[in-house]
Amino acid sequence: MKKIPVGIKGVDEILLGGFPEGKSILVSGNCGSGKTVFASHFISQGLKDKENAVYISLEQDKTRLLLDLQEIGMDWEQLERKNRLRIIGGNLAYVKMLKDKRKAGFVDVVQEITDVVTELKAKRVVVDSINLFLTLFDDAAEQRNCFSQLNFALQELGCTVLYTCEVPEFTSSLSWFGFEEFVVDVVLLLKRNYQSELNINKRFLEVIKMRGTDYKEGVFPFKITNKGMEVFMNDPSTEFFH
Repeated sequence: MKKIPVGIKGVDEILLGGFPEGKSILVSGNCGSGKTVFASHFISQGLKDKENAVYISLEQDKTRLLLDLQEIGMDWEQLERKNRLRIIGGNLAYVKMLKDKRKAGFVDVVQEITDVVTELKAKRVVVDSINLFLTLFDDAAEQRNCFSQLNFALQELGCTVLYTCEVPEFTSSLSWFGFEEFVVDVVLLLKRNYQSELNINKRFLEVIKMRGTDYKEGVFPFKITNKGMEVFMNDPSTEFFH
Protein backbone atom coordinates (compact mmCIF):
# COMPACT_ATOMS: atom_id res chain seq x y z
CA MET A 1 0.00 0.00 0.00
CA LYS A 2 1.47 3.33 -1.08
CA LYS A 3 1.70 5.94 1.65
CA ILE A 4 1.86 9.71 1.26
CA PRO A 5 3.62 11.97 3.76
CA VAL A 6 1.72 14.32 6.05
CA GLY A 7 4.59 16.77 6.35
CA ILE A 8 4.64 17.04 10.15
CA LYS A 9 7.86 16.17 11.94
CA GLY A 10 7.24 13.00 13.94
CA VAL A 11 3.86 12.12 12.42
CA ASP A 12 5.20 10.37 9.33
CA GLU A 13 7.45 8.32 11.61
CA ILE A 14 4.46 7.32 13.74
CA LEU A 15 2.47 6.41 10.60
CA LEU A 16 5.49 4.52 9.18
CA GLY A 17 5.58 6.67 6.08
CA GLY A 18 2.34 8.60 6.10
CA PHE A 19 -1.34 8.06 5.32
CA PRO A 20 -2.44 5.32 2.90
CA GLU A 21 -2.99 6.99 -0.46
CA GLY A 22 -6.61 7.30 -1.55
CA LYS A 23 -8.02 6.70 1.92
CA SER A 24 -10.07 8.90 4.26
CA ILE A 25 -8.84 10.29 7.56
CA LEU A 26 -10.66 11.76 10.56
CA VAL A 27 -8.59 14.08 12.76
CA SER A 28 -10.64 14.57 15.92
CA GLY A 29 -9.89 16.78 18.88
CA ASN A 30 -11.19 19.23 21.42
CA CYS A 31 -11.07 23.00 20.97
CA GLY A 32 -7.53 24.30 20.46
CA SER A 33 -5.96 20.90 19.96
CA GLY A 34 -4.43 21.74 16.56
CA LYS A 35 -6.81 20.19 14.03
CA THR A 36 -6.62 23.02 11.49
CA VAL A 37 -2.84 23.22 11.78
CA PHE A 38 -2.60 19.47 11.19
CA ALA A 39 -4.87 19.71 8.13
CA SER A 40 -2.87 22.65 6.78
CA HIS A 41 0.38 20.69 6.97
CA PHE A 42 -1.32 17.85 5.07
CA ILE A 43 -2.33 20.21 2.25
CA SER A 44 1.04 22.02 2.18
CA GLN A 45 2.91 18.74 1.83
CA GLY A 46 0.69 17.74 -1.07
CA LEU A 47 1.32 21.05 -2.81
CA LYS A 48 5.06 20.58 -2.23
CA ASP A 49 4.76 17.15 -3.86
CA LYS A 50 3.04 18.66 -6.94
CA GLU A 51 -0.43 17.43 -5.91
CA ASN A 52 -3.28 19.89 -6.41
CA ALA A 53 -5.55 20.35 -3.41
CA VAL A 54 -8.93 21.62 -2.22
CA TYR A 55 -9.43 23.06 1.27
CA ILE A 56 -13.01 23.53 2.51
CA SER A 57 -13.18 25.64 5.66
CA LEU A 58 -16.31 26.21 7.72
CA GLU A 59 -14.31 27.13 10.82
CA GLN A 60 -13.23 30.53 9.49
CA ASP A 61 -13.39 32.59 6.34
CA LYS A 62 -10.72 32.42 3.66
CA THR A 63 -9.02 35.71 4.55
CA ARG A 64 -8.63 34.80 8.21
CA LEU A 65 -7.38 31.32 7.33
CA LEU A 66 -4.70 32.68 5.00
CA LEU A 67 -3.52 35.19 7.60
CA ASP A 68 -3.32 32.51 10.30
CA LEU A 69 -1.34 30.20 8.02
CA GLN A 70 1.13 32.95 7.16
CA GLU A 71 1.97 33.13 10.87
CA ILE A 72 3.25 29.54 10.74
CA GLY A 73 5.12 29.99 7.48
CA MET A 74 2.50 28.75 4.99
CA ASP A 75 1.82 31.08 2.06
CA TRP A 76 -1.04 29.67 0.01
CA GLU A 77 -2.13 32.77 -1.92
CA GLN A 78 0.43 32.34 -4.70
CA LEU A 79 -0.44 28.67 -5.15
CA GLU A 80 -4.13 29.50 -5.38
CA ARG A 81 -3.40 32.09 -8.06
CA LYS A 82 -1.54 29.39 -10.00
CA ASN A 83 -4.67 27.18 -9.77
CA ARG A 84 -2.84 24.57 -7.72
CA LEU A 85 -5.13 25.08 -4.74
CA ARG A 86 -8.77 25.99 -4.24
CA ILE A 87 -9.90 27.34 -0.88
CA ILE A 88 -13.63 27.24 -0.22
CA GLY A 89 -14.33 29.18 2.93
CA GLY A 90 -17.16 31.10 4.46
CA ASN A 91 -19.44 31.75 7.37
CA LEU A 92 -21.56 28.69 8.16
CA ALA A 93 -24.76 30.73 8.45
CA TYR A 94 -24.16 32.23 5.00
CA VAL A 95 -23.46 28.84 3.44
CA LYS A 96 -26.60 27.42 5.02
CA MET A 97 -28.62 30.39 3.73
CA LEU A 98 -27.38 29.75 0.19
CA LYS A 99 -28.15 26.04 0.49
CA ASP A 100 -31.70 26.71 1.72
CA LYS A 101 -32.28 29.41 -0.92
CA ARG A 102 -31.32 26.97 -3.66
CA LYS A 103 -33.31 24.19 -1.95
CA ALA A 104 -30.22 22.02 -2.29
CA GLY A 105 -30.07 18.54 -0.77
CA PHE A 106 -26.95 16.66 0.18
CA VAL A 107 -26.68 15.16 -3.31
CA ASP A 108 -26.40 18.68 -4.76
CA VAL A 109 -23.81 19.72 -2.18
CA VAL A 110 -21.70 16.61 -2.81
CA GLN A 111 -21.90 17.26 -6.55
CA GLU A 112 -20.69 20.85 -6.15
CA ILE A 113 -17.67 19.69 -4.17
CA THR A 114 -16.76 16.89 -6.57
CA ASP A 115 -17.09 19.29 -9.51
CA VAL A 116 -14.44 21.56 -7.96
CA VAL A 117 -12.17 18.59 -7.19
CA THR A 118 -12.55 17.25 -10.73
CA GLU A 119 -11.89 20.64 -12.32
CA LEU A 120 -8.70 21.11 -10.32
CA LYS A 121 -7.64 17.44 -10.61
CA ALA A 122 -7.03 17.59 -6.85
CA LYS A 123 -5.40 14.67 -5.06
CA ARG A 124 -5.74 15.97 -1.49
CA VAL A 125 -8.95 17.33 0.02
CA VAL A 126 -9.64 18.74 3.48
CA VAL A 127 -13.05 19.44 5.06
CA ASP A 128 -12.57 21.58 8.18
CA SER A 129 -14.70 20.65 10.00
CA ILE A 130 -16.99 17.78 9.06
CA ASN A 131 -19.22 18.32 12.12
CA LEU A 132 -19.97 21.90 11.03
CA PHE A 133 -20.46 20.76 7.43
CA LEU A 134 -23.03 18.17 8.52
CA THR A 135 -25.04 20.75 10.48
CA LEU A 136 -26.12 22.05 7.06
CA PHE A 137 -28.56 19.13 7.18
CA ASP A 138 -31.23 18.78 9.85
CA ASP A 139 -32.03 15.09 9.71
CA ALA A 140 -29.64 12.58 11.34
CA ALA A 141 -30.10 10.03 8.55
CA GLU A 142 -29.42 12.73 5.95
CA GLN A 143 -26.24 13.74 7.80
CA ARG A 144 -24.90 10.20 7.78
CA ASN A 145 -25.88 9.61 4.15
CA CYS A 146 -24.23 12.86 3.12
CA PHE A 147 -20.97 11.99 4.84
CA SER A 148 -20.92 8.49 3.39
CA GLN A 149 -21.67 9.68 -0.14
CA LEU A 150 -19.21 12.56 0.02
CA ASN A 151 -16.48 10.26 1.28
CA PHE A 152 -17.23 7.63 -1.38
CA ALA A 153 -17.35 10.19 -4.20
CA LEU A 154 -14.03 11.78 -3.27
CA GLN A 155 -12.28 8.43 -2.94
CA GLU A 156 -13.70 7.39 -6.31
CA LEU A 157 -11.91 10.43 -7.74
CA GLY A 158 -8.64 9.13 -6.29
CA CYS A 159 -8.39 11.68 -3.49
CA THR A 160 -6.86 11.25 -0.07
CA VAL A 161 -9.39 13.04 2.13
CA LEU A 162 -8.87 14.51 5.58
CA TYR A 163 -11.78 15.61 7.75
CA THR A 164 -11.31 17.50 10.99
CA CYS A 165 -13.90 16.93 13.69
CA GLU A 166 -14.44 18.69 17.00
CA VAL A 167 -15.26 16.55 20.01
CA PRO A 168 -16.98 17.83 23.16
CA GLU A 169 -14.72 18.77 26.05
CA PHE A 170 -14.17 16.27 28.87
CA THR A 171 -15.58 13.27 26.98
CA SER A 172 -14.07 10.12 25.48
CA SER A 173 -15.94 10.65 22.19
CA LEU A 174 -14.09 10.35 18.88
CA SER A 175 -16.58 12.47 16.93
CA TRP A 176 -19.40 14.97 17.30
CA PHE A 177 -22.31 12.93 16.03
CA GLY A 178 -21.00 9.50 16.96
CA PHE A 179 -20.80 7.93 13.50
CA GLU A 180 -18.01 9.81 11.72
CA GLU A 181 -15.24 7.49 12.90
CA PHE A 182 -17.01 4.47 11.37
CA VAL A 183 -17.10 5.99 7.87
CA VAL A 184 -13.36 6.66 7.48
CA ASP A 185 -10.28 4.46 7.17
CA VAL A 186 -8.01 6.31 9.61
CA VAL A 187 -8.75 8.04 12.93
CA LEU A 188 -6.30 10.30 14.76
CA LEU A 189 -7.11 11.91 18.08
CA LEU A 190 -5.54 15.22 19.14
CA LYS A 191 -5.91 16.23 22.76
CA ARG A 192 -5.31 19.56 24.50
CA ASN A 193 -5.01 19.56 28.28
CA TYR A 194 -4.73 22.93 29.96
CA GLN A 195 -2.50 22.86 33.05
CA SER A 196 -3.80 25.80 35.08
CA GLU A 197 -1.07 25.58 37.72
CA LEU A 198 1.58 26.02 34.99
CA ASN A 199 -0.55 28.18 32.67
CA ILE A 200 0.38 26.03 29.67
CA ASN A 201 -1.36 23.75 27.20
CA LYS A 202 -0.12 20.19 26.83
CA ARG A 203 -1.07 18.52 23.58
CA PHE A 204 -0.98 14.87 22.59
CA LEU A 205 -1.57 12.78 19.45
CA GLU A 206 -2.77 9.18 19.24
CA VAL A 207 -3.57 6.96 16.26
CA ILE A 208 -6.86 5.22 17.05
CA LYS A 209 -7.14 3.14 13.87
CA MET A 210 -5.53 2.81 10.45
CA ARG A 211 -7.02 0.12 8.24
CA GLY A 212 -4.76 -2.15 6.26
CA THR A 213 -1.35 -0.95 7.46
CA ASP A 214 0.79 -0.73 10.57
CA TYR A 215 1.61 2.29 12.71
CA LYS A 216 3.34 3.01 16.01
CA GLU A 217 1.02 2.81 18.99
CA GLY A 218 1.21 5.24 21.87
CA VAL A 219 0.29 8.73 23.02
CA PHE A 220 2.78 11.26 21.66
CA PRO A 221 3.27 14.85 22.84
CA PHE A 222 3.43 17.69 20.34
CA LYS A 223 3.94 21.42 20.15
CA ILE A 224 2.54 24.15 17.92
CA THR A 225 4.98 27.00 17.27
CA ASN A 226 5.47 29.69 14.64
CA LYS A 227 6.85 26.90 12.44
CA GLY A 228 3.73 24.78 12.77
CA MET A 229 3.32 21.41 14.47
CA GLU A 230 6.03 19.05 15.69
CA VAL A 231 5.34 15.68 17.33
CA PHE A 232 7.88 14.18 19.71
CA MET A 233 8.72 10.50 19.90
CA ASN A 234 10.42 10.80 23.27
CA ASP A 235 8.87 10.42 26.73
CA PRO A 236 6.54 13.38 27.46
CA SER A 237 8.12 13.81 30.90
CA THR A 238 11.47 14.91 29.39
CA GLU A 239 12.58 18.27 28.01
CA PHE A 240 9.41 18.64 25.91
CA PHE A 241 7.57 20.46 28.67
CA HIS A 242 10.49 22.50 30.00
